[in-house]
Amino acid sequence: MSEASPRDIPRAGVAGVAGGLILMAVFTTMWGTWAFPGLPLVAGILVTVVFVAIAIVFLVNGIALFRALRRFPRVGTAERMAQTRRFGLRFGIVFGIEGVLIGASGAILGATDNYLLINPVIALIVGAHFIPLARVFERTIDYYIAAWVIAAALVGIGLLLVGAVDPFVVWSIVSIATACGTTAYGVYMLGVKRSILARTAG
Repeated sequence: MSEASPRDIPRAGVAGVAGGLILMAVFTTMWGTWAFPGLPLVAGILVTVVFVAIAIVFLVNGIALFRALRRFPRVGTAERMAQTRRFGLRFGIVFGIEGVLIGASGAILGATDNYLLINPVIALIVGAHFIPLARVFERTIDYYIAAWVIAAALVGIGLLLVGAVDPFVVWSIVSIATACGTTAYGVYMLGVKRSILARTAG
């Protein structure tokens, strides 16, 4: 079988993978560092270093893929242009709703003196947003990531409501679980990047 040409893969799709890697770098760093407060000092430092190192790998690979964009064609046909716009619009809507829900939940929980629930509630929203993304991009991995993060968030909410565990320990548990979810998603995207470049090698 002959190798695929770079012209077989649209630039917008490649840019989407590159952008996804950079987003996972940001979110893995955020959730990894959010785990720090509820951990012993050494464990907190170790967890932070591990997730930041993973994030750096995602960031470097995302930037490298952006630099390779010139090898890929811009979308040329009307059908592909419409499909790209449709994907972009749907992703923007999902991402926008996620941001609004996070902002609103933070404001409500803070105003009602339930700020300790902010961490798992945000994780719940993050996990839930992967469900519509699975439909947008027609990928099953989004469902698995969603299930993992949502389960961790619900466990965290339950522990906080019961009050049997230190709240910051709960935050650490939820944050580590969520960071593992974003890490898994980033690793998946690394595989996609490797596949894209392998198909267009030569």
